[in-house]
Amino acid sequence: MRRRAKRFTAAWAAAALLCAAGLNAQSGVHAASPEVSGEALAHAAESGTRTIVSAVNVRDSLVAQYGSPVIDGEIDPVWDKARIVEARHASGDTRASAAFRALWDDHALYILAEVTDGSLSMESPLPYEQDSVEIFLDENRDKTKEFGVDDLQFRVNFANVQTIDKGDGSRFYTATRLTDDGYIVEARISLKNKPDNGTVSGIELQVNDAEGAGRIGTLNVFDPTGGAWDDTGLFGEIFFTGKKRGDKSGLNPYDLLNLMKRALSIDYSLYKNPGVVKDAILQVAAANLLGSADVTQEQIDEQYAMLAEAIDALEMTEEAANEKYFTPLPVEYLALSDKPGSIERLSYRTANPDGGMDTKYVNVYLPHGYDASDKNTRYNVLYLMHGMGENENLLFGGPGENRSLKKILDNMMANGDIEPLIVVTPTFYGGKGDIAVFHEELLQDIIPLVETKYNTYAKSASLQDLKASRAHRAFGGFSMGSATTWHIFAHCLDYIKYYMPLSGAGFGLGGSGDAAQTAEFLADVVRKSGYEPHEYYIFSAAGTQDFAYPGLHDQIEAMRQLSDVFPYSSDPAKGNLYFIAGEGGTHTWYWQNQFIYNILPDLFKGES
Repeated sequence: MRRRAKRFTAAWAAAALLCAAGLNAQSGVHAASPEVSGEALAHAAESGTRTIVSAVNVRDSLVAQYGSPVIDGEIDPVWDKARIVEARHASGDTRASAAFRALWDDHALYILAEVTDGSLSMESPLPYEQDSVEIFLDENRDKTKEFGVDDLQFRVNFANVQTIDKGDGSRFYTATRLTDDGYIVEARISLKNKPDNGTVSGIELQVNDAEGAGRIGTLNVFDPTGGAWDDTGLFGEIFFTGKKRGDKSGLNPYDLLNLMKRALSIDYSLYKNPGVVKDAILQVAAANLLGSADVTQEQIDEQYAMLAEAIDALEMTEEAANEKYFTPLPVEYLALSDKPGSIERLSYRTANPDGGMDTKYVNVYLPHGYDASDKNTRYNVLYLMHGMGENENLLFGGPGENRSLKKILDNMMANGDIEPLIVVTPTFYGGKGDIAVFHEELLQDIIPLVETKYNTYAKSASLQDLKASRAHRAFGGFSMGSATTWHIFAHCLDYIKYYMPLSGAGFGLGGSGDAAQTAEFLADVVRKSGYEPHEYYIFSAAGTQDFAYPGLHDQIEAMRQLSDVFPYSSDPAKGNLYFIAGEGGTHTWYWQNQFIYNILPDLFKGES
């Protein structure tokens, strides 16, 4: 089989060092049979024959042929065997067009996108409103509405800037190239399970068409509704075929390249022993520059292991340890737990601006083993608010549902990461419909309803008893729910000790919205309250690719300067404020759930 060698380059810290690895773009047959049925596809896969089929012969299916291209933005001859499928569902005012091809090998799925678009833009701070390609994958083809442990949503724009909405970004490697009439994306997604002829996964491919600072339309291969970002059941299917006896995968340097990218992004000033990683980087570079041109996969894997071990050996300085760092959610925490909690739905009446009353609802998560008759076991309560355009049902669903956040809560409690607690999801819609006064509804209606019905630390619904139990109460929220959280802090410090604002600054507080003014306003609230720094806590987070990141980050930094009120530390025993920056994180619940996983262990420490 004819092979073609290429060399990869990577920039090393403070110097341009080549990291060369001999790679082979695996070639194969370039012919295609005309019309082949689904049965013929299955037979071809089982027998390992050379049958090649059109990517659009099987309804709602894309056919991936066996082969390992080099991911460098150039179209290797191996792509010739992959039949072209065009994005057939357009929305908005898009004037772009796109054609896709797919290949696979024993370790990964490869996607080639050729986008025709005469006007490219990445002006918008929202990644999905930039000219970009999105890949959605349901590896196990579960077709669940909610994304599961095997599902992902990756995005890369024409300038090769990646954003990860769902899934492990280390599995994603891309290269892009501008063309005379648009751009090309080559993408590699490492697979969790080794595929074979006949493997079928769920997939959707989408092009975002931007103009100026906004998205004017989208192109999709399978989904005509535009809802694939929220429902894997809308995906089409990709059928793996074409592997013949004796076929082997090409080299995989991509995991190593992604690890090198991570190594290059490390701020070494935060560590006592940066030399362990710098030496490992030099060893990898030397091995490729001075070694044989015929690099083997075993050598690449050894270099990966060496560099990964060096990164793990880094020791933080005392100052750096003061920061709170993002820890990815274990994927197994998105699986069903054998100790599941339950969800109940409560209704209540609350005042609206017209002088009348509205009926509203909250969902209440009760931990596994909750026993209403056991009055001696009491529970802390977290009130968790949704974002704009959402409602109380979105976060972990209603009775009988098992959405991601519920699975995370179940698994964290089952594994002893946190003590069992009650979680309540209210909504700011309905009632007075104003986050600036939502604290009134919270104190008058929601907290009394919840904490007198369930076994909590509140002896009664009186304000005196709610104040006495403030150490067992937390409030948090995402986006507009985060803004609500800042307003709750300003008005409910007597009744709530812990706050978790995610991806949203405290706009509307302190006048102009300037970060320094907001920080001073919040500090003034605390000073007037008389509480000491160890009597209130704010644990905040946002993703670095989130449009809300700059505003929230700046506000936290301004608060950090007011160290008499907001001493900053990752250790709640030393401070009452920290901020987690999720690298590459976007304005999605996938990332908020991860932040919640990171912060929950710090809520209610020592309060039981």
